[in-house]
Amino acid sequence: MSDEEPKTAIEIAMEKLRASGDFPIKSLTDDQKADIAEIRSRLRAKIAEFEIKQQDKMNKAASHEETQALQKELLHEKKRLEEKMEEEVEQVRERES
Repeated sequence: MSDEEPKTAIEIAMEKLRASGDFPIKSLTDDQKADIAEIRSRLRAKIAEFEIKQQDKMNKAASHEETQALQKELLHEKKRLEEKMEEEVEQVRERES
């Protein structure tokens, strides 16, 4: 028996993908990691700021319909910003090191 710890299911699956050649693995540089962290931080802050503003508007809403419209707007904007975040992160990942 070996002194090595057993591999996790994820480690085994990644090894199989690497061996099959179906999953190209590209390591990120430190600059890419920092850029991705900055993108996520910036856009998560925008999402949080928008949520706070929308919540304030919802608290002041005069009707249930107005509150629902504000909630719908919040969900739409949050989804848009999350998609933008993923697009920007993907651009960084695709960038040559």
